[in-house]
Amino acid sequence: MQKDKSSHERAGISKEELELAGISKKDFDSLSRTVFKSAVYSLLNDGILTIDDVNDKATLSKKLLLNLKKIRFEIVVDHADNLLETAKSFKNNGDINKAKLFYATFIEHELNKIIVHVCERKNLDRKTINEIIKSINIIGKLTWFPTLLGIPKITDKHKKVVLKMSDERNAYIHYKHNPSKESESVSEREKGHIEVEQIIKTISYFRQYSSRIIFDKRKGLIDSLLKKTKSANQ
Repeated sequence: MQKDKSSHERAGISKEELELAGISKKDFDSLSRTVFKSAVYSLLNDGILTIDDVNDKATLSKKLLLNLKKIRFEIVVDHADNLLETAKSFKNNGDINKAKLFYATFIEHELNKIIVHVCERKNLDRKTINEIIKSINIIGKLTWFPTLLGIPKITDKHKKVVLKMSDERNAYIHYKHNPSKESESVSEREKGHIEVEQIIKTISYFRQYSSRIIFDKRKGLIDSLLKKTKSANQ
């Protein structure tokens, strides 16, 4: 029985060429998965691919090849998981201020990701999109800008959590509020942990909100189908 080809062999790259380039098979496989997902996400966002296409290996391959020039590869841009892991680590170590710093940064990344997605669908160029992101503060991104973009409003409950967290982050960064662990009372620490639990609920809300806008609430299904398709190719 003939052994199935590895991802680098299917790409026409020999093991020796990988070694000369200083790339391990593991790293190449990881890059291959990232490029594959980026391509599928790009065509889904543009309406070229459908969920049914992703579930059909032959159709997916055909449409990917036919639309290679239309694919916008955006790799190593979304640091969401790293931000949340870092925030969780600080939270578990009792450093609530630093945890809030990374949770707040995650929210802004999600908001900016949504803005990029919707503006690209409206055929705005990347330079204009970047200027929009830099020009609108967090209050605008949470309040009037979603209305201007024609996307669902952000609920008042989570809006308040984000604004409070953003204020605390800015105060912490500029040393306006930086209590040491020794000077914090037990009640202050407990209050900080309660606030973080509320923030985590808001994080969950924004992940669903982002999925609703970018993937029509189907990101989990898309990732599952992509994983199944990738496994079938290995």
